[in-house]
Amino acid sequence: MLMIQLLVLGLMLLVIPTIIGSIFVKVNKNQGMVISSWISGQMVLWAGFLLISVPMILFQRTFTDTCYLVIGYTVVLVIAAIVIKLKQRAVVSDQGAFEYKMPVKISRGEIALWVVFWGLLVLQFVLAAILAYEEGDDAFYIAIATITEEADTMYIKLPYTGGSTGLDARHGLAPFPVWIAYLARFSGMHAAIVAQVILAITLLGMVYGIYYLIARRLCRENLRNVSFFMILVELLTVFGGYSVYSVENFVLVRASQGKAVLAGIVLPFLFYLLMLLTDRIQDNKKTGVLYWILMFCTTMSGCLCSTLGTILTCMMLGMAGLCIALSYRKWRMLMPMGCCCIVPVVMALLYFLIR
Repeated sequence: MLMIQLLVLGLMLLVIPTIIGSIFVKVNKNQGMVISSWISGQMVLWAGFLLISVPMILFQRTFTDTCYLVIGYTVVLVIAAIVIKLKQRAVVSDQGAFEYKMPVKISRGEIALWVVFWGLLVLQFVLAAILAYEEGDDAFYIAIATITEEADTMYIKLPYTGGSTGLDARHGLAPFPVWIAYLARFSGMHAAIVAQVILAITLLGMVYGIYYLIARRLCRENLRNVSFFMILVELLTVFGGYSVYSVENFVLVRASQGKAVLAGIVLPFLFYLLMLLTDRIQDNKKTGVLYWILMFCTTMSGCLCSTLGTILTCMMLGMAGLCIALSYRKWRMLMPMGCCCIVPVVMALLYFLIR
């Protein structure tokens, strides 16, 4: 039974996002196809989950109805991704998007560095899965996920007592715990285990995947330095628990909380997309529709994780857009970047209206 549950979660958290994210392989060209596809696909799934779950929460529909809609959305995306890749397979292969070119010669020192990196990463996986950490917010967020899955309701029961109450629409605008309940419902595993063990490992891997993409972009002139960069990130993460509010603390011990996902995954990936945008501007290349779709989904993913995502994603795009407009005289970029902020702005307005 446990193996079946793990297989289902592996399918939902690894395989399906990678299939869907393969649509955006041109956006992340030569940046590690599997990793970029996995993260891009998860952003698209999170964005769709936000657009489906928030209206269902506000209209007080059941959790089961929400799950059915999300499954339908996922199936449509998977079918679309398979059809698109079958049509574009020959073209993409000719462009070399599936090729990952390693250096011809790998020195023993570089191999040793990658061994150190993977050793530290496995250690973090093990510690994140087997150790318990006293975190007061889990009494709220994990309880919401558990009640949602068991009572088939969303944000109309008190997480501390289980008693009935009015609609908690303010927290319902960032329904990341509902996504955890969705994983628990279809895997058959308890929501607390999904959050504290499965997601602790999966989301931590996603964090390092994003920094790997950033490292390949920063070290593109000498990819041998990627291993140094990744080990440095690991050391900063392991010894970054100087505060319960640090990003490193969020990544290691609070991965199941939406605000931790916002700080450790969504915002760094948005930063990576902005790096790709400046590369295309410098090379006088078009960004393409797929790029803006991915950025649009990333900003929505920030809204799913936390209400702060509505502000931080818009601030990040606003500052980047202003810098691009002034530095490269690309004022036209402000329009699509502004369009990517539509959903966060709407979610922010809803927050103030409901509050």
